Amino acid sequence: MSSGLEFNEVEVQALKDLLEVALELKRSGLLGMLKELLSSTESIMEGMQSDLSTFRLGLLLGAILEAARRLDGEKAISLKMNTEDASYCLFNSLAATKPGEVQPKGMMGLMSALRDPDVQKGIGYLIAIAKNLGACLNQLK
Repeated sequence: MSSGLEFNEVEVQALKDLLEVALELKRSGLLGMLKELLSSTESIMEGMQSDLSTFRLGLLLGAILEAARRLDGEKAISLKMNTEDASYCLFNSLAATKPGEVQPKGMMGLMSALRDPDVQKGIGYLIAIAKNLGACLNQLK
């Protein structure tokens, strides 16, 4: 008895690709999370509506996703890689810095800190971001 389903080579490859994605999602644990999310969407939505901070987070994530969607493919890949590197360095810096132990710095302390190559690198990074941000803002006009 035949099921009547016939697939061409492109469709067979698409099914294989889909199965590979499903297997990767399963291995990573994301498939279970997605299944749970889909099965409890109503209760999640109710919780989001009753929790204003979750609603605000949802709005923020939506804005971030929209901004990322507007990037071309090359920039999206760069964004991912740069965000990983910068986040790692930021988190590492936050872990190494105890806010309660930071001493105030005046003008002389700032001038002294500017001789430190690590401070120079950090400021250089921030200036590069500011330059690229300004160039992008000028394009929005």
